[in-house]
Amino acid sequence: MQNKPSINVILRSTLFWIIVGLSAVFYTIITFLLHFTAIKTRHRIIIGWGLVFTFFAKHLCRINYEVVGRENIISGPGIIASNHQSTWETVAYNEIFPPHVWILKRELLRVPFFGWTIATLSPIAINRADRKGAMAQILSQGANRVKLGFWIMFFPEGTRTVPGAKLSFKVGVGHMAIGLGVPVLPVSHNAGYLMPRKSFLLYPGTVKVIIGKAVYAKENETPEAITKRIEDIVSKNLATILH
Repeated sequence: MQNKPSINVILRSTLFWIIVGLSAVFYTIITFLLHFTAIKTRHRIIIGWGLVFTFFAKHLCRINYEVVGRENIISGPGIIASNHQSTWETVAYNEIFPPHVWILKRELLRVPFFGWTIATLSPIAINRADRKGAMAQILSQGANRVKLGFWIMFFPEGTRTVPGAKLSFKVGVGHMAIGLGVPVLPVSHNAGYLMPRKSFLLYPGTVKVIIGKAVYAKENETPEAITKRIEDIVSKNLATILH
């Protein structure tokens, strides 16, 4: 699938980012007002910015989405392990999945308005240069978030990749599944075709999301083994989307 820029796409995309950017400023103000409220209260209100994002993506830039496998979203907190192609899934997943927190690089919290707002949602912000320390932090803070009833959103590739690239999951998701003792939902999508990384353009179309059945760690299973099982499911379902 190869999208080509047009005047219509450029104008709609420009207007989209203006609206989303201004709304981010508004939600940053709300953030300061809610600073001392309970985390779940803040979360319910602040993710409203995500609804603004998906609303205008759909009605202005004509990006719809369809989800296969909603019935696989089990009760109780767990880990959402998805391939990562764009900004779309980072935000739109708030409409699809139960309340969750992100694992992200701490530098993102310094981004004006966006980062300041995200910081109020109690993400697990790690120093990726310190792998050992980052994993200890993920397990410690992850246990706290799970105890509060939040799911954990994790992109095992570690960065956004171009559509069609071979998946390569980092073993951290396996350590999390075993260390936190929670199931993992493998998720696949093709949002990178409609909202490419390193581009402000949004192309009309439908994002397809497939939610696989929950993966549970087996007795004495290694982090590498469960990571491979998760990666295989995401890769297989992604292949059905792309072909």
